[in-house]
Amino acid sequence: MKKLTIIIGLLVAAQVVFSQNKVDLTLEVEGILENTGLLKVNVFNSKDTYLKESVQSVSFDLEAVEGSQFVLEGLPKGEYAVSVLHDENKNGELDFGAMGPVEGYGFSNNPPATYGPAAYEDAKLQVESDMVLTIKLN
Repeated sequence: MKKLTIIIGLLVAAQVVFSQNKVDLTLEVEGILENTGLLKVNVFNSKDTYLKESVQSVSFDLEAVEGSQFVLEGLPKGEYAVSVLHDENKNGELDFGAMGPVEGYGFSNNPPATYGPAAYEDAKLQVESDMVLTIKLN
């Protein structure tokens, strides 16, 4: 019984330590024109994996969500770049017309992304505590 109590105590202590290194990132997304489709959010933590392999990927059904705030919970503290896509027709990709993208997209820090995605260096930010990040859709 004493061993079980010690093990439970160690597990609780580990939970407390690891939860102190986690943060919530709240996204305030501007420029959502209609509450249709999905808001696809991807979080990247290195230049090498940027736009290839996300550390967190979340889709929010805009028909079921009120407002323009979206919370990413439990991220470890660190450096990140965030991409956002308003996938209006839920086909899983950014759609293009004759003049370029026809669905909204954006990146953390709101860098210009006129002729392609923003560079990792322009979109990266340091997340050390819970924070609110505004992303404007193009």
